[in-house]
Amino acid sequence: MKRRAILARAVRPLLTCLLALGLTACAGTSSRPETPSQTPQPAPVVPGSYPAPQDIATSWRPVMLRLQADGIAGPDVDDLFRRLGPTASQDPMGRKVKELYTTKYLKPAPSTTAKPQKPRPALYPGVVTDENARKCLSFLQANADAFSRMEATYGVPRNVAVSLLFVETRLGTNLGKRNAFETLASMASTTNPDAIPEWMAQLPGAYDHKDWVAEKMRIKADWAYNELKALLRHSRANGLDPMHMPGSIYGAIGICQFMPTSLLRYGADGDGDGRIDLFTTADAVASLGRYLKENGWKPGMDRAGRHKALRRYNNLAIYADTILTLADRVTVVASATPSRPGPTASALR
Repeated sequence: MKRRAILARAVRPLLTCLLALGLTACAGTSSRPETPSQTPQPAPVVPGSYPAPQDIATSWRPVMLRLQADGIAGPDVDDLFRRLGPTASQDPMGRKVKELYTTKYLKPAPSTTAKPQKPRPALYPGVVTDENARKCLSFLQANADAFSRMEATYGVPRNVAVSLLFVETRLGTNLGKRNAFETLASMASTTNPDAIPEWMAQLPGAYDHKDWVAEKMRIKADWAYNELKALLRHSRANGLDPMHMPGSIYGAIGICQFMPTSLLRYGADGDGDGRIDLFTTADAVASLGRYLKENGWKPGMDRAGRHKALRRYNNLAIYADTILTLADRVTVVASATPSRPGPTASALR
């Protein structure tokens, strides 16, 4: 019995060990190796698609895709298109198509009887008046530092600069009624005559020339896209909201009315705050001065040279003539105005 007890004590640890090994082996055969955790990866962007939020109208996706390819995408851009609403406006492209179509196909038939031709006005009606010259003088006095800096930097006389601002936006009081971003986005998105039925209906025979209309629309849509792209780049670089930018019927903005591509090239920080905003007087004045200087304006040039430089801003003779004539009137009115703080007549020459 003693020998059996000793043997039992010797075998018991061995059995315990074998049992433990068996249980471990069973656990090993019934469990599977643990799969290493992986960081989820974003879905790749498939060419021809745009991963914009679903609450943005599909009508804007083609333009958003083009912007994405040009490096302009993200939550800020998504938010802008979300705020536009479901469809593009027909009006910007429709208005341009009407202009082009009328010139091409709707010219008046030659008259069989000679009629006296009305002389074309040499100046914009109602612009060159003493009252408007006084408005220009008041504007110069209120913004004397901005005009002085521009004149010293770019050499454009302040009476010419203020007259240009009067012709463009009535010194910032008429900046346009349309949002520039919506105008350009709508025009860039409108590439097919079927997208402007209200305007096509106004043009006799337009559907007989549908291919011609479509080609013009593609050209103008590409132009608008480049302007839209420039507007977004400018807005991002300067911390501005393009949805708060009124503009002309084709998207020119600011007190000096620059198209966005011109703004990227000629925009100037006139007040030294580190950004360019053409809805501030100092930046608008500096920017128009820079534009004119880089397009041929030189101090002391004769009237013909000034006329030529102004036509680089707007290529109509009546435009340049009106600005120069109003500038002369500003100088005359200044000389007849009792002396007070602000520009003198000699400073305006």
